[in-house]
Amino acid sequence: MVSLAPSLTDIVVALGRSGRLVGVTRHDEGPEVAHVARVGGGLDPSVEAIVALRPDLVLAVADDLVPPPLRELAALGLPVLMVRTARLADAIAATRAVARALGEGAAGDRLATSLEEAIAAAARRTASRPRLRVLLVVSHEPLFVAGPGSFGDDLLRAAGGENVVRSRRPWPAYPLERAVVDDPALVVDGALFEPPESVAHLGAIPAVRRGDVYRLVDDAALRPGPQLVRGLAELEKAFDAARRRLAASGVPRE
Repeated sequence: MVSLAPSLTDIVVALGRSGRLVGVTRHDEGPEVAHVARVGGGLDPSVEAIVALRPDLVLAVADDLVPPPLRELAALGLPVLMVRTARLADAIAATRAVARALGEGAAGDRLATSLEEAIAAAARRTASRPRLRVLLVVSHEPLFVAGPGSFGDDLLRAAGGENVVRSRRPWPAYPLERAVVDDPALVVDGALFEPPESVAHLGAIPAVRRGDVYRLVDDAALRPGPQLVRGLAELEKAFDAARRRLAASGVPRE
């Protein structure tokens, strides 16, 4: 089996079936897949490398458009399971779909239910807390952010945040001037492939000037799979700390 998304690899690992993996992406980490062959990225995998591995299944994400390599793999007769992970609900459904494909339907249901319960518990905990106005950044220059209708937007809300972005696209390129006007109380820095100091490119945003920036520890909050529980807990803790800090300084949070 080949997995073309770290979030799908996470599902396979969580189900205890990492031994079936013969190929993963260049972005996959963790001891369970340290020895597994790399086949490129999720959007630009090497068709030749995948075919050479002779997988019995290829797991892939296809949220809006099906990348040409996936169409080519399917045309070659390889079994390809394409799932959506655009929203939190999609991630839950993908967990069940991958588990069924692995013959682990019951375990997949248990895993999916545990994710649903973690999301619901966070929503209950944060329901009475003031909504914190947040901007989730995934690239500093150019500025890309989590917009409405994205997994990131769903996770911000579950953790007690209010996404300041107004866009028709789930992960838009966002004008810096617009982010300044949006005036988030907190900027969550998820641009983990860029050095932390490059957030200075966003210095026109008042929150960045004040130092109200939270740098994600890792990409758990950006992975629509089992890791989302850890990412959700990280965001909830960061938002609570930001509320206390902003309350003490007199900066509006909502």
